[in-house]
Amino acid sequence: MTTLEQPTVTVVPLTGTIGAEIHGLRLNSLTDADVRTIEDALTRHCVLFFPGQGVDPAVHRAFSQHFGEIVYPHQYLANLESEGYREISVIGTDNGSAYQANRWHCDVSWRAAPSRFSILHMQVLPSAGGDTLWSNQYAALEALSAPIREALYGLTATHRISPRPDATEASHPLVIRHPETGREALFVNDLFTSHINELSTDESEALLRLLVSVSIRPEFTVRRRWQVGDIAIWDNHFVQHNAIYDYGDEPRRIHRIEAAPEAPAAAR
Repeated sequence: MTTLEQPTVTVVPLTGTIGAEIHGLRLNSLTDADVRTIEDALTRHCVLFFPGQGVDPAVHRAFSQHFGEIVYPHQYLANLESEGYREISVIGTDNGSAYQANRWHCDVSWRAAPSRFSILHMQVLPSAGGDTLWSNQYAALEALSAPIREALYGLTATHRISPRPDATEASHPLVIRHPETGREALFVNDLFTSHINELSTDESEALLRLLVSVSIRPEFTVRRRWQVGDIAIWDNHFVQHNAIYDYGDEPRRIHRIEAAPEAPAAAR
């Protein structure tokens, strides 16, 4: 009787700071050991890419369920409820949501318990363009001078879903820590962070400009040139992303699942 060999799992770093591609796994049939491999790689590389997984939403859901409680999309996002996948949001040009992601952000940071993990599944691509960028927020914090870093501890910022005064909002620390490793990171973003609560308006605007500019420095980023069927996962508390709108009126559609709602923990 011939024994079938298991495929070798390989983790290929994409930059020295952030991002890795994983080969040798089918995401709808993971073992416990596979999940531990992914979790370890996610801790080290912050965002992971799994090429060639096909476009079946069942694969997307099966993979996402390994990473915590699934969070249903906000009512403003289209979803796949009619196909039996209420937890999958549809971010596309056909419903206008693709254009809104063309700005650096952490997903749903305006919630009191933003999702720890975001999992994307590419469905439709334009003939050119449509890449996504991710930025490492551990590196952003470490790039600040010691006096500026020290000034951030104890400060909080308001994150708001829209500029309207009655919009959903939440306050989070400017510096947060990873619950397992204890590593510290910056937690602000250009799209949703409204103001720093403990500062005057002028002080808040000046400090946010500095922090936002540092948080997206090119050397902290990785850029993904998608292929249809790719799946990506990242730790949304410690990574920002930006879906680049550079493809005119061509169609682009991607599916998203959010998992593990959790309030970011203050670093101190």
